[in-house]
Amino acid sequence: MGKLLHKAAFLCYNGGMKQYYSPVKEYDTFKRPHPFFKILRTVVRWFFPKNDFIWKTERPPAGEPLFFVCNHTKIYAPTYFIVNKKNRARVWANYYFLYYDVFWNHMKKKVIKDRKPKWLLYLLAHMLMPIIILTFRAFEPIPVFHKDERVETMTFKKAIETLKSGKPQVIFPERTENRVNRYVYQFNHGFPRVAEKYYKETGEILKFYPVYCAEKLRTFVVGDPVAYDPNEPMDTQADRICHYLENKIAELGDSLPDHEPVIYG
Repeated sequence: MGKLLHKAAFLCYNGGMKQYYSPVKEYDTFKRPHPFFKILRTVVRWFFPKNDFIWKTERPPAGEPLFFVCNHTKIYAPTYFIVNKKNRARVWANYYFLYYDVFWNHMKKKVIKDRKPKWLLYLLAHMLMPIIILTFRAFEPIPVFHKDERVETMTFKKAIETLKSGKPQVIFPERTENRVNRYVYQFNHGFPRVAEKYYKETGEILKFYPVYCAEKLRTFVVGDPVAYDPNEPMDTQADRICHYLENKIAELGDSLPDHEPVIYG
């Protein structure tokens, strides 16, 4: 019943206007069709390899929030969760892929900075920018902000909104340095705090499910989850949760036939 109430609240009316998820503002008042993205997703799905999705833990009952924590690979794992019908999930994505001014600043200072010829790269970036941004907006990610108030007002708020709606979500929290095992780099430790905020709003305990993507084997494996503990300080708990997930992903990787991991970065 609680899950149904959450979902009803998410689909509530505001002055007669239905609310729909938006990754760039509080909500939309109509469901955006995104025909180009739907065609693109269908085409990608046709050519994307078939994957096994294996649960090596008890699958949660229908209606329980699903929060996956997966190794990044390059783009393989995120693409799978966007295009796959059966295991589709809302992806956490860096906010600069969603806003024109921020995207251009990122391209200029990070991507194009040391590359030449700049005039050609600037031209290409300007041509591709609207396509990339509209595509990212279309798959309705959770926008990931860093070290400002929008971590609270957008990232965590949208994550909790997704939990309440009953839609699965997935994060790829690897950094690009400090490799901790054969399969992953060290995780950013901010995301577990969403469990604390979810508990304060709903009284429900959130579980984080480790997922290992073995791209070379065309296999995804889900392991035993780690649960938020309202009695443990968040600072130490965030570290504990991330260390558990890093180690569990390594266990899942080791449980599969020998293969070469695809590493992020």
